[in-house]
Amino acid sequence: MIAMIRLIIPFLVLLPIESFAIYKPEYVVLEKTGELEVRQYPTLIVARTRVQADFEDAGNMAFRRLAGYIFGDNAEEQKISMTAPVTMAPESTGEGAYWVSFFMPEEYQLADLPAPNDGSVEIIRVPATKMAVVIYKGGWSEGSYDTHRERLMTLLSDTRWKISGEPVWARYNSPFRPSFMRTNEVMVPVE
Repeated sequence: MIAMIRLIIPFLVLLPIESFAIYKPEYVVLEKTGELEVRQYPTLIVARTRVQADFEDAGNMAFRRLAGYIFGDNAEEQKISMTAPVTMAPESTGEGAYWVSFFMPEEYQLADLPAPNDGSVEIIRVPATKMAVVIYKGGWSEGSYDTHRERLMTLLSDTRWKISGEPVWARYNSPFRPSFMRTNEVMVPVE
């Protein structure tokens, strides 16, 4: 039996995230032109934290805080299901800080969620928004993010959509998945 488990575990890493029934926010595709998608997201609830760090370190630092919250580091010691994607956006002040967020599963209302024990984690409602999105496979380096953010901006420049906020980086897979198999998105609010 143990030998069979050892054979299966490496293949679990290769399964798509959808195989594990992880909640992902639903959206409506308003427009799709080549590699560019414009989506309408409903009002959502997120757990988020602000991290002042460089791009490469911000996600790791924030992930520990947010994972702590959903794994029971909260007022009710309640476990909350993991969701995807994990998003990261620069703070608009330009101070080198990022907001990293986990979406809360759709069955929760704001009042249902326990208070975080960590004062640097907050639970907020994000208003409905339209997002322009490009999808890419690959690693989590800042260089890769920058390349696809520039691609998004170039694609948007030929459309009627106007940017109305900061770009957001969305990561869908675990760090255990080989980087060439990871699904990522760069998105930006549009009007």
